Amino acid sequence: MEVFRSIMLTGSIAGAAELLHISQSAVSKMLSHTQQRGGPKLFELVKGRLVPTSEARELYEEVERLWRNVERVRELSSELANPSKGNLYIAASPSLGMSVVPQSLAQTVKERPDLSVKVILPLPGALTDVVAEKIVDIGITTFEVDHPSITVHARYSCPLVCIMAPTHPLASRESISPADLIGHRLISVPLQELYGINEEKVYGDVLAQLNIGLQVRSGLIASLFSLASGEIAVVDALAVSGNLLPLVIRPFDSPAAVNISVIHNSFKPLSPQALLFRDMVMQHLQGVSASYQ
Repeated sequence: MEVFRSIMLTGSIAGAAELLHISQSAVSKMLSHTQQRGGPKLFELVKGRLVPTSEARELYEEVERLWRNVERVRELSSELANPSKGNLYIAASPSLGMSVVPQSLAQTVKERPDLSVKVILPLPGALTDVVAEKIVDIGITTFEVDHPSITVHARYSCPLVCIMAPTHPLASRESISPADLIGHRLISVPLQELYGINEEKVYGDVLAQLNIGLQVRSGLIASLFSLASGEIAVVDALAVSGNLLPLVIRPFDSPAAVNISVIHNSFKPLSPQALLFRDMVMQHLQGVSASYQ
């Protein structure tokens, strides 16, 4: 299964061999042996790359779930062997893992300098699973959570904002509406995938008239592209809450907002280090939410 997982991650025999530190022939033999055992066909060779079949993708989801459990068992064993050294395992939505989590972790580690931390950034659906399965201590998600095994500590609303270079034609405005974006090349993020927000709700009737020239995976990455190109981007306010980049930030007049939940498994009490991190996250989220009210 380790070979299968490595091929899924890298898309090639060579990549899997490099990841596992074994020869390509060894990977090929292991893959061939797996296929000869009578299971479903896992890969198709397309333009020199191994493309997973639908059966392989379904199997990979289960393998990843089992792999996370194995990793958690290893970490728990380490915790029991070193009870004086705190451990913290966090799951966060990708956009939060690039903004609120690093800032909150920095504050947490100042108070717990011996703390050992692991952060994963699964997509929202998988994030709920790792919390429900007790794989992580705490989760911060941009999707609505309704699960019998999960406790929601707090919910916050984070607005969308527009960012751009100081020289952009819209930089002089106090706020920006969706209609104002017409005629300007726009940087965007996959709103439905990251936040569960429908694009029609964000942009309204002008969606079809917008020139979405670039779509990237997170608000932070959009900020970097905006800095490089000078183009305008619509991102969540957390992505620019640290004011680390010399960009103009303006409120975006849209009824849509990013809803953020801080969660943990109801049947797994939070450790002192998890409670400390939770408090830091909630303090940070509260500050960002209040600044845009």
